[in-house]
Amino acid sequence: MKRLTILLLCIIVSMALSVQITFWFAGGDPKSDLPLVKKYIEEFEKETGIKVKFVAIPWAEDPHTKIQVAIASGKAPDLIKLGSPFEHVLAKFGVLEPLDNLIPKDVLKEFVPSVLKESRYSANKPRYLKGKLISIPYFTDVRTVLYRKDIFKERGVPDPIDWTWDDFVKYAKILTFDRDGDGKIDVYGFGTSARYNSQWITFAWQAGGKILDENDMPQVNSKEFVEGAKFFWKLFNEYKVVQPGAINANLWDVRKLLAEGKVAMYVDCGDSAKVLRDELGDKLGVGLLPKNPRTGKRTAFSGADSFVIPKQSRHKKEAAKLLLWLISKERMKEYCKVSGFLPVRKDVIEDPYFKDDPVKSMFAKQLEDAKGWIKHPEASFISRTLRTAIQQALTGKKTVDQALEDAQKEIYGYLKKKGYIK
Repeated sequence: MKRLTILLLCIIVSMALSVQITFWFAGGDPKSDLPLVKKYIEEFEKETGIKVKFVAIPWAEDPHTKIQVAIASGKAPDLIKLGSPFEHVLAKFGVLEPLDNLIPKDVLKEFVPSVLKESRYSANKPRYLKGKLISIPYFTDVRTVLYRKDIFKERGVPDPIDWTWDDFVKYAKILTFDRDGDGKIDVYGFGTSARYNSQWITFAWQAGGKILDENDMPQVNSKEFVEGAKFFWKLFNEYKVVQPGAINANLWDVRKLLAEGKVAMYVDCGDSAKVLRDELGDKLGVGLLPKNPRTGKRTAFSGADSFVIPKQSRHKKEAAKLLLWLISKERMKEYCKVSGFLPVRKDVIEDPYFKDDPVKSMFAKQLEDAKGWIKHPEASFISRTLRTAIQQALTGKKTVDQALEDAQKEIYGYLKKKGYIK
């Protein structure tokens, strides 16, 4: 009886001393990457003795709203994987823990600089967070040119590897053609959609344009920004190389058009390339975005999913241990192999699995000249305003100049009202 009592006391003490952290994971596929994450967590628990309550929240269930509600109610998890740039929205309210002192510098050195740069808070409010590391990227992806090799060969068009804007227009025209001679276009040179800012903002960036400057001042009416937007407009209205219905098309439908051979090229991410490769095999090619002939830039749009630690967490050090466990070289490599995304560690990108693959290596090459959407707490408002502006221009409701001038005034007024501009 005495021995049993001692045993029970030991169990109680052990339970009291053990730490349990809660880990929320936005997104994920129950058939691919989520089982792998669960395996990593089980190994972490055995190695460290730290218990992990793992909660996966599908994108369809709006995990970002659930995260906000949990934080507002004082029930934030200890570690969160979310879609960037949502961490910058959370940082606006001062609810994230700066990670500069929790993540060793030697680990940070392994990350692709252009991706890690996006993890630092750049807005002016709250001031104490400016320049601080508020998230750690888990994986990234970049949008570049996916194309039909067979259609390019049929039309005598070279691979889109070192094109300029002029080349892009020249070849998109050749790739827009009537194959069966019935007087109707069967294949369009460029598939796209004005529903997504990522489809056109790259041209503004390539021209040297900015959405905001370092003082949060909007710059969307600058001559450089307008130059890029006008190039996108011309693809629709002057060069006529874009498929019908592209003003508000779903990008998945554009991907389907490429698979069906109805568009010769379009711009999308690595996960779409993975799907198309399964469908098309060697007919799928991956190229690079065209360079602006004046600036020489071929800047692409990139995105990432990232880890954050809420300020409310009672176990920040333990949460950081799990974070470091998940982003280790071998685990990141395995995770990206399974998920199809691009790793953010340089030593993983250099692995033959990524470096020697003709598709993955091109995405890695494009990542060298890429940037993400603005990391600002009001990014959603700015995004909606710009999407409306470009769609108004494309439909002829306004000129490109007028649409962006109106967007400039609207964004400026909104940011000033919110206190970001003095």
